[in-house]
Amino acid sequence: MYRFVLTTLALCCASLLHAAGMERWGASGDWTILIDPEKGNGCLAWKPFANDMTVEIGAAPNQAGGFFAAFNPAWVQIEDGATGIIKFDFGDAKFEGEAVGVFKNGVPGGYAFFDNPAFVTEFGKRQSVTIIGESGAEVELDLSGSAKAIEAVLECQAEQLEPLKN
Repeated sequence: MYRFVLTTLALCCASLLHAAGMERWGASGDWTILIDPEKGNGCLAWKPFANDMTVEIGAAPNQAGGFFAAFNPAWVQIEDGATGIIKFDFGDAKFEGEAVGVFKNGVPGGYAFFDNPAFVTEFGKRQSVTIIGESGAEVELDLSGSAKAIEAVLECQAEQLEPLKN
């Protein structure tokens, strides 16, 4: 039953992402790999989690870096454009930076840009991460399969950068 609900949620949300102008490139386990023209054809990994939360991690070539974003309809306190500090706790590795409140298809969330490749390395090699918002609210994410998803994002991104062939 749980798998059916996640599959249904993934199909519904994938169609919303497609409607938002993203193109499906492929999949890696539970992660869907997408191309976002708004980020300079940046590739990203997208995954639904429990409690209607979705997560994106990917490349933002138009900003020369990457991003992490999370969305959840229950996060009604988020204001579009508001900024705050977000922390990522991988255990013995910690990162923090600014997050911006954003809405995607009417769903509130947060977007954090990064230009530190060590963040992606930690995200891919760890089994979980605790994300702590400025209010102190915490959410723990299971990162199973994230290493292969990051590899797929990098492969997708390499294809976007290849010169056009005649």
